[in-house]
Amino acid sequence: MKVLFYTRGDYQKNMAGDTIQFLKTKEYLEKLGVEISVSHNPHEDLSPYDLIHLFNTIRVQETYSFFKNACYYNKKIFLSPIFWNYIDYIPKRQKGAMEEIYWDESDRLRREIFQGVDVILPSSIMEMREIGNRFHTNKHYEIIPNGVDPLFAKGRAEDFISQYKIKDFLLCVGRVCKHKNQLALAQVAKELDIPFVMVGPVNHLDYYHRCLRVNPDLIYMPNVDHQQLPSIYKAAKVHALVSWYEIPGLVSLEAGLAGCNIVTTQEGSTKEYFKDYADYVDPHNIQDIKEKVSQGMMREKNDALKNYISQHYLWNYVAERIFQAYQQ
Repeated sequence: MKVLFYTRGDYQKNMAGDTIQFLKTKEYLEKLGVEISVSHNPHEDLSPYDLIHLFNTIRVQETYSFFKNACYYNKKIFLSPIFWNYIDYIPKRQKGAMEEIYWDESDRLRREIFQGVDVILPSSIMEMREIGNRFHTNKHYEIIPNGVDPLFAKGRAEDFISQYKIKDFLLCVGRVCKHKNQLALAQVAKELDIPFVMVGPVNHLDYYHRCLRVNPDLIYMPNVDHQQLPSIYKAAKVHALVSWYEIPGLVSLEAGLAGCNIVTTQEGSTKEYFKDYADYVDPHNIQDIKEKVSQGMMREKNDALKNYISQHYLWNYVAERIFQAYQQ
């Protein structure tokens, strides 16, 4: 089986959750014998491929050009949408009229994609419900959850502790930007007098400096290799991802498999994944975030979430689900 993965051209330079999903899906499908090529050329010759797999409808302009090329070649098209109605979650004070107009215009392209592909592979029932309600599509779909690599269960806390001399800290892994809401965590960590570590690229430099002004003691790690993350997770007490929304946040799966206590946003598909194993917060309620982080810091770590994730969300399981969908 020959498959083309169509994805944004900067997926390696501008690393995000969709990058990890894309790379791990590719890695584990190849272990099952699927022959996969990668392209971001909207004029790619698609004649050699049995089917086309598109990723991400948030940055929809590129995806739309890939979709149109696949239609031109009359190929079967699979879509991992990675979609949530982003515009509804921007605080009103930060939302501009031009941004709303741009989002509405982008929805026209999304609607054509969702109604034109052959199979949609949402990461949750809630994501598919969001797509169905907004774009009125009745296309065939298969729920394909996001996955996590088993290496995150094997970190050595000592590797981090020996270098940075802290342990049992509050951790947030992810792009530093307003959507991820690290500013609230910086404030909460300062008020609770607990160490706070941020890991990930800075998307908005001014926002990073705001976090630093609120909490000058925070530890920021910008260039962390993916192989180093398991040890950082292992040394942390709580991983918090209090974003405007998450679907569900790959880093929360990674942290949960590493044994962290999890605090995450209530917005998005998080509860579908983490059930009663996590604490959920209103991302706009600083007191709620403070209380949940404090509870997580006081609670002993245990293996309940780790075991649950191991049974349901490892990448080999996810890849098998996708492979079955391809074969159908």
